[in-house]
Amino acid sequence: MIIGVTGTNGSGKDLVGQMLWEKLGWPHFSLSDEIRQIAIEKGLDLSRETLQTLGNQLRTEHGPDYLSRRILERAEGNFVATSIRNPKECIPFKEHGDFILIAVDAPIEMRFERISARGRSDDFAPTLEDFKNEETKEMMGGEFDQQLTHMLEIANYKIVNNTTFDELETKVDNIIKEHINE
Repeated sequence: MIIGVTGTNGSGKDLVGQMLWEKLGWPHFSLSDEIRQIAIEKGLDLSRETLQTLGNQLRTEHGPDYLSRRILERAEGNFVATSIRNPKECIPFKEHGDFILIAVDAPIEMRFERISARGRSDDFAPTLEDFKNEETKEMMGGEFDQQLTHMLEIANYKIVNNTTFDELETKVDNIIKEHINE
């Protein structure tokens, strides 16, 4: 089985992925880490803009499912795949076997606060308005771009992460109980 995790920037998708692989003991792969690794190999900076451009370029040059195929080349058995941002990135995972997609979202103001608090230079937007403008590009991209609006629509499960860590963990536990421990 493969559990995919998608979501908006600052929603907690990496945290959900971490909870899943810790609770299930499954390996974790990140499509964003694939892009970061390729950027390092090419000697590129790791800014958010560079990584988005490179991700879109890789999807255009090698197919929209390129990053997923890279992961499947070395993955074995059950695993968690995070940072899925294009619907076609799900196709190789679905063809490989049982696949579910979890989308994580939260109110944009809350996500902006989280992003600002973590202080990573690769995802910094100085104002809420800048953050909203950046997000617009990610939500409705073309065939080879990020399409987060569509990803949120096609997910098997949607988690709204707008409360406490414990409540988020309960939501993840419920998905595991419902789908994994059938």
